[in-house]
Amino acid sequence: MPTPKAQLEKEKGNASFKAGNYVHAIGHYTSAILADEKDYTFPLNRAAAYLKLGKNEDAERDCTTVLGLSAWNAKALYRRGQARVGIGRLDEGVEDFKQALKREPGNVAVEEELRRVSGLIEKRDKEKEKVPLSIHAPRRRRVPIKIVEPDEDPAQTARSPSAKTEAAATSTSRDSETLRPVSTRSLRPETSTTTTPPPPPQPEYPRTFKDAKQARESSRPSRVGGGIFRASGESTMFSMRTLPAATPPAVAIVPVAPKTPPKTWFEFTRAWDAEPSTAARWGLILSLRPSSVPALFRTSLEPALLVSMMGVFRDVLNANALKDDELDGVRERVRGYMDAFGKVERFETVMLFLSHQEKKVVRGVWEALGVDQFREDVGRTWSCVWS
Repeated sequence: MPTPKAQLEKEKGNASFKAGNYVHAIGHYTSAILADEKDYTFPLNRAAAYLKLGKNEDAERDCTTVLGLSAWNAKALYRRGQARVGIGRLDEGVEDFKQALKREPGNVAVEEELRRVSGLIEKRDKEKEKVPLSIHAPRRRRVPIKIVEPDEDPAQTARSPSAKTEAAATSTSRDSETLRPVSTRSLRPETSTTTTPPPPPQPEYPRTFKDAKQARESSRPSRVGGGIFRASGESTMFSMRTLPAATPPAVAIVPVAPKTPPKTWFEFTRAWDAEPSTAARWGLILSLRPSSVPALFRTSLEPALLVSMMGVFRDVLNANALKDDELDGVRERVRGYMDAFGKVERFETVMLFLSHQEKKVVRGVWEALGVDQFREDVGRTWSCVWS
């Protein structure tokens, strides 16, 4: 039995994992492992969270730890196989899947993963067979080279040793007759035609004390824009977010419902980034009930995502192709989502990070809803939009 503290941390980790907050889940599972190192379920659950974040090396290490505590654990073999495939070690991953099937025959998930990775290995082997042999560098051959002097007759040198001495003397006398030292540079002094460069201009010194003070003040670096912010408003640490581009008002925006409604913040952000069109993002928002927004985002709502959703609300409300009754229905839906966002945890902190232009986008949504200035029914969390 695990200790009460370890069991409590495990339950917190499971709750964070179900909510899609895998980073917090890893932290809770780590606390459980520190409280009880003999329970193999803690590193097994942490390995699942590591796999969700793509940390395959960490997931492989935790699964190996589980197998040291529970050698016949099929789930640890399955997850370690997934981690090794993610690293690129396909053969080792297939071996883990095979061992997992020996422990749990008929496991559908393991069988499907084994077929998929086996297909990848077969495809890899076929590509290796297609590699031409000509890419390999040819073997180098060593050819002996014999240096022969041009004035030397090998036959004569072999017959008489004195022939080589006579040939060398003849060569020396011939070189002395044909080689004479010749100077390529005239020995007469040359007249210099280069002109002396003009002296650099002398700096103008101030004539009065007032001029000297002005020169000194102008040479000092400006103190405006010091630290992480510049005079233009840009930051040297935080990248400037781009505002969402407005859709032409005359275009009718027909929502496109997602295949599977998101259940966690992670699934929502992944679907949001995968669908850049306004119609698809409006359909993604409509797949959520306004009452589920605070529980979905919790403390994970970021300013960039909020501004992006405000841009979708703005485009939908400004579409001229909507009829009056349709526009009233859209306004009612958008107002429901706006009220739900005001109930998200630390929403006031998120609003503090919005720039002036981003607040202008949010204010435009409220103006399209008929709210020109702050009212109590809007909620205090939105008050900074009009400040």
